[in-house]
Amino acid sequence: MARIWRRLGLAVGAMAALLAAATLMPVGGQEGEQGSAIPREDEETCLACHSSATDKTRAVDRKALDRSPHASFKCQDCHSSITAAPHTPAMLKEKAACATCHTDQGDAYGISVHSRPDRVAGDHPTCVSCHGKGGDPHAVTKASTDRRQVVMLCSRCHQQKATMGRYGVDPDAVTSYRISFHGKALLRFGLKRAAGCAQCHRVHDVRSPHDPAAPTHRTNAAQTCGQSGCHPGAKMNFAMSGANHLHLKMKESPVLRIEELFFRVLTVGTMVLLMMGIALDLRVRVFTRQPVPAGTRAVTILVALSFLALVAALAMAMLGFGRPRWTGIAAIVLLAAAFLVYLVTPKPPKKLEPEYSRFDLNQRLQHICLFVSFILLAVTGMPLRFADHPWMQAFYMALGGLPVARFIHRAAALLMIATWIWHTVDLFIRWKRAGYTLKSMTMLPRWKDVQDFWGISLYYLGLAKEPPRFDRFEFRQKFDYFAVYWGMPIMVFSGLV
Repeated sequence: MARIWRRLGLAVGAMAALLAAATLMPVGGQEGEQGSAIPREDEETCLACHSSATDKTRAVDRKALDRSPHASFKCQDCHSSITAAPHTPAMLKEKAACATCHTDQGDAYGISVHSRPDRVAGDHPTCVSCHGKGGDPHAVTKASTDRRQVVMLCSRCHQQKATMGRYGVDPDAVTSYRISFHGKALLRFGLKRAAGCAQCHRVHDVRSPHDPAAPTHRTNAAQTCGQSGCHPGAKMNFAMSGANHLHLKMKESPVLRIEELFFRVLTVGTMVLLMMGIALDLRVRVFTRQPVPAGTRAVTILVALSFLALVAALAMAMLGFGRPRWTGIAAIVLLAAAFLVYLVTPKPPKKLEPEYSRFDLNQRLQHICLFVSFILLAVTGMPLRFADHPWMQAFYMALGGLPVARFIHRAAALLMIATWIWHTVDLFIRWKRAGYTLKSMTMLPRWKDVQDFWGISLYYLGLAKEPPRFDRFEFRQKFDYFAVYWGMPIMVFSGLV
């Protein structure tokens, strides 16, 4: 019974549509001749043809129209040339233009790069592309004030390599923004006042960075960065530093590419060298034939397995295969197990031997300030570096969000700067007391360090029975010391820049 009523309803609807169309058809008129006039207020006459039941290709989504800012408009408010049905070619030739009402926005769009002629139809965005939901001009929505939504809207087109390539626009602009501080702050950590696309490139009058009138042109960049709510007082060097699109800057600058390559090689080389030393040291300790206290070998084996798991996790993460997260967790579990075994292992009685103070109180305080500042910098800096990981984002939020983390990071940076200055002044004071002799500077590399490096290498490789006898500070300690001492100014200056 329900099926019969449904079919009857469809038949009645179709007949009504045919009758409405018949009333609009000209009687005895020739093709192209203007038909009956359509009253401006008569929306139902238009919807009789422009409905999904009649023609889905030209249908108007009435519900979407009612939800739009244009809900109170009549059809002819936008389609002023359509005055009768059927429509003549002259009526159809004139398209609805948003600029008729939105004159300022229309003028701005007319001088933007988005108004350039298409090489392939649909290449450039129109009003409907940005404001029309699903490309429907009748489903226009109010402009979003959420900067994240604006970034996603711009990214939809600018990450299309083929389209961007036709106009010489680098599609890497999307990626370079997302990995920038502004991109991470806005998209990952929800800092709503962080700059999006429109804050630098504007909205309707988007111009090429090579255009002298563009806000991103080098002559205007400082003013753009220094606008209210951003970086008041910003200068040219700050504005042109490439903080937002560093990858694009690097493509244009061979110096930046060489600098990045140098630090990548330096970082990876240093890590590989350190890991090789640790691996060789663990090999000797695990496979030693000398008697060791009970439990010591178990601790050593667990530490060695933890190290191997850590190396495997790093390799997986860099090469993009396997499950580096779970391998890293396994490394932490093994290290924790080694610590527990060490705690429960009976310790031999301590021998009564003379003890010597390596560091005085002044130096111990410097070390405390150093590791406290470094740990705070790492804790507040790593989540920003690896912002794509959800647990890093959750950790940042637990700290109080990005503003609190930035405050802690800068406070720790000031502590590190003060510690470096403190240590440098202390070095000169000690050097003065020693009569300005190089021999008194025990951390400087010497020929003995080269001999020790060669001797420990032979011992690790099983070519020597005993390790070398080191001085007060051996070459590995000096390496660590200078890695921090010369690395701190680099970190500070790069952070300030």
